[in-house]
Amino acid sequence: MTRIIQIRYALRSKTRLIVTACLVSCLSVISFAQTPVATASVDRETRWRQDLKFFADEFPARHKDFDKLYPQPAFNNELAAIQADISKLDDAEITLRLMRLVATANIGHTNVYLPGLKHGFESLPISLTWYSDGLAVTRAAPDYSAALGARVLRIGSHTPEELFAALAPYIAHENTTWLKQQSSNFLVTFQVLRHLGVVRADGGIDYTVVKLGGKPFTVTVKRDHPVAVRDQISVIDALHIPMALYRKQPDSYYWYEYLADSRALYVQYNRCANDPKLAFKDFANDVLAFADDHPVERVIIDLRFNGGGNSIVIWPLMSGLRKRDKSGSHLYVLIGPSTFSSAQDNAIEFRNGSHATLVGESTGEKPNGYGEVKTITLPNSALTVQYCTKFFLMVKDADPSALEPDIRVGRTLEDALAGRDPVLETAMRHTTKP
Repeated sequence: MTRIIQIRYALRSKTRLIVTACLVSCLSVISFAQTPVATASVDRETRWRQDLKFFADEFPARHKDFDKLYPQPAFNNELAAIQADISKLDDAEITLRLMRLVATANIGHTNVYLPGLKHGFESLPISLTWYSDGLAVTRAAPDYSAALGARVLRIGSHTPEELFAALAPYIAHENTTWLKQQSSNFLVTFQVLRHLGVVRADGGIDYTVVKLGGKPFTVTVKRDHPVAVRDQISVIDALHIPMALYRKQPDSYYWYEYLADSRALYVQYNRCANDPKLAFKDFANDVLAFADDHPVERVIIDLRFNGGGNSIVIWPLMSGLRKRDKSGSHLYVLIGPSTFSSAQDNAIEFRNGSHATLVGESTGEKPNGYGEVKTITLPNSALTVQYCTKFFLMVKDADPSALEPDIRVGRTLEDALAGRDPVLETAMRHTTKP
């Protein structure tokens, strides 16, 4: 297991693209040198044909096991169909067709990034989050703040579940957990909703919502005045929701807190990477030294918000906890839909090597799968296509669709609005049998 994880650390998740920016740039320069670069005088159709030709040359040649994952003639036939329809489709529709083609391999790491404004895709001034019991409005521009904290019943004339199913072909995923996790961004993207047929003639999108104990009402969201997610009002601030422990430092790479009343040491590990301000080995030394000087009956490692990175970064803490295993404390690891890539690997290693109990929800990918990602950028549209270069076998003699928790605990909208964290609460009160 150790050998496998050590190999796997390199760039398995898209969250690691910051680390590989220089590499990506170099690859792009090398590739573009072999491809005609569009000028202002080249018409739109020619630019797209150049991009699709570049994709057809580069993507199959680079992706691990391409012929196995993208059977012929289906792949080439669809690519040819997109080429033939260029004059009939706008840029967004071409992009969605390409996203659908790449997603046919059903690999969470292999995808066309959901484009932003510079590619003609507009995010609506509202944000959605899936909970174990449905979809809810969690951020919004001031004009739509009345919907904050409300459950989404319909978007247009469709339920979220119906649109969730319609989006499946366009979202690269290995299980329904990741499909649902990713779909929330698609459900607030104007061009996607237009493609799904839920945009009104005047450009508005009707979100029918209901608050706990209230009556349904409709908020019509328009794209006329976009508000970036960071500038939207959060449901936490609007409704003055109590501060749950996991929310204390969401932007930190890693942090810890000692809960004296329960003698629990809580460590939140949000990125499988070294914080430039504090190397993880130094952080781990601080945590372990603190644990040595205080009565610790349980250690809780929170991986619920970790999308991956370098699998070996956490090893100093993992090794240190193993050496102290005789202290009598027990180890719990929290996982969920956003636990992805190297973070999932770490959860597996904690369970296999440290007898940790996994608490929470299913992860967003299969333990056995493709990774170590790289990207290509189409020269004219600048669309980014992510692909995989290795296959990783983490579970022998089985091929589960996700890493499942030992103790399953979901988080409902009511929990969120009350500031409760039932996953952490379960880990805090669970008693391990001898």
